[in-house]
Amino acid sequence: PPQAVALSSPALLGRAAARDGAFVVRRARLLAAPRAALRLDSEPKRAQAKQRLLDAIARYDAAKVASPTDGVPVDFGVSGGELDAETGKPVNLLSKLSKVSDELGVAACEVVAAVEALEPFNPTADPTRFFGTAEGALCPLHGAWKLQFTTAADASFSSNSTRGAARTQQFVDAVKSTIVNQIDFLGESAALQQLRIVINAKATSPRAVALDFRYGVAHVRRLFGLPVRVKLFLPLFALFAIAKFVRAVLQLLRRQPKAPPAAPAQFEVVYLDDELRCHRTGEGNLFVQLRPAAAALRGLADA
Repeated sequence: PPQAVALSSPALLGRAAARDGAFVVRRARLLAAPRAALRLDSEPKRAQAKQRLLDAIARYDAAKVASPTDGVPVDFGVSGGELDAETGKPVNLLSKLSKVSDELGVAACEVVAAVEALEPFNPTADPTRFFGTAEGALCPLHGAWKLQFTTAADASFSSNSTRGAARTQQFVDAVKSTIVNQIDFLGESAALQQLRIVINAKATSPRAVALDFRYGVAHVRRLFGLPVRVKLFLPLFALFAIAKFVRAVLQLLRRQPKAPPAAPAQFEVVYLDDELRCHRTGEGNLFVQLRPAAAALRGLADA
C-alpha cells in the first residue's frame, strides 16, 4: 500500500519522525517485538540442547568407567601418546576411543554432536569482552572452570596409565591476561601431586584467545620410588623451542618434506553461558567445562 511504501522510504520516514517522534518509538518497539519473541521461543530449545549435552557427558563418563582401560591410557610425551611426533601438538583421541570399546567411542561422538547442536544457541556473542583490561573481572571467561570432557590427549587422564588419574581445572584471570591450567593427580602412588601450567593469553577476536605457554610448576611427591617434596620449575617456552628445533633437524637429516605449519596455540569459544563453556583449540580438540558450583550441583565427574 502507498502508506507502507512511504514508511519504508528513509527520506519520508525522517520527515515523519520530525513530525511525530512518538511514532518512531512505537515503530522501533514493533520491529523489536518479533526478535524478542524469537529469543523467548529459543530459550526452551537452548535449555533442552544444553541438557542433552550434559546427559551425553554423563553417559560418556559411565562408558569410560565401564571400559577395560578407563578410557585411552595416555602418558607424557610422544612415546606416551600425549603429543604428535611431527607437530609436537596434543593428539586428538576421538578416533582412538572406539578402539577401547564401541560404547566409549559412540558416547564420545554423542558429546561432540551435542556440542555442535548447542552451538547455534550460544547466548554470549562476545565471550572475550573486557579480556585484558582493568574491567577484566567482567569478562564472561573470567574465573574458575572444571573440565568435564575433552578430546585432547594432554588433558586426558586415566587410572590405567603411568601418570595416573587426575582432576583438571582452569583459572582465567582476564585482568592480568593469564590462564592457569591446574592438574591435581589422585592417589598417593602418583609421582606428581600437582602440575600448574601458566599461559599468557590475548583476545584476538570476540570469540578467540591466543595462548603463549610460558612455564609450568610441578609438585613432585615421589622420585625413583622414594617419597619427596620437591617443586620443579619448567620453562615451557624454552622446551617448546628446543623440541621444534630438534624436529626440524631430524626432518632435514631424514630428508623428509618440510612439515606443514603447526596449528596456532589458541582456542575459540563455541558456547558460553553463566555455568557452561565449550571451546575448540587450534588443533581441533574439543573442551567442555563447567563452573565449579555447577559441576558440584550436577554431580558430573572431572575428565
